[in-house]
Amino acid sequence: MNDDIKKALPAVGTAFFVLLGIVILAYLYSRPRGGSIVLPGGITYLGPSPTVVSRQSSVVSNTKNEKIPVSADATWTTQTGKKYPYSFLYPSSLSLGVFPDDPFDAVTIFWGDTNPQENLLLRIETLKDPKKSKKEYVFDWWKEYNWKGVSDISEFTNSKGLKGYRAKYIDASGTSPFDHVFFEVPNRPELVIWMSGKMLEAGVFDRVVDSVTWEK
Repeated sequence: MNDDIKKALPAVGTAFFVLLGIVILAYLYSRPRGGSIVLPGGITYLGPSPTVVSRQSSVVSNTKNEKIPVSADATWTTQTGKKYPYSFLYPSSLSLGVFPDDPFDAVTIFWGDTNPQENLLLRIETLKDPKKSKKEYVFDWWKEYNWKGVSDISEFTNSKGLKGYRAKYIDASGTSPFDHVFFEVPNRPELVIWMSGKMLEAGVFDRVVDSVTWEK
């Protein structure tokens, strides 16, 4: 092997490994990424994609906070948790979606061309500090999301005996567009049931909230 070839071998080897690294990075970048779910506050909820029918039409956000119409004589049915033992009633005219193997056991609503990834109705939240009171958690909840502050928080107990907190948070426009409800979970101080009234008329949402139960 002549001297010129010997001198060229290190450069060829370096170029080979550089090209190999570029190919590997390109492959990793091109791999499909998991879906993300956007919470009402606008932050990203990391979880799988909903399992209900896929939409072929363009999907738009419900930026005007329009409510889903529900007939007064609509029949109601029961939704139960997949991971946790919660259940609630909802109008059967609604199309609910769930998330397979979702640690938060979230439920979303499909409606027209709105984005189901922004239509979460319920999810189970885990407190970072279980010793923190639930009322403190509700007061501080907005700080983790794209809200500007707290407008009002009130305590109540639903017909199933669950203690809850109804909160109104202030958005960027200075208004409180919909209610948030948080339920304490019996014998599970580290958990909270969070619910959003974003998609439902107040009377319908209140009935759903009043029906929430947790099997002890």
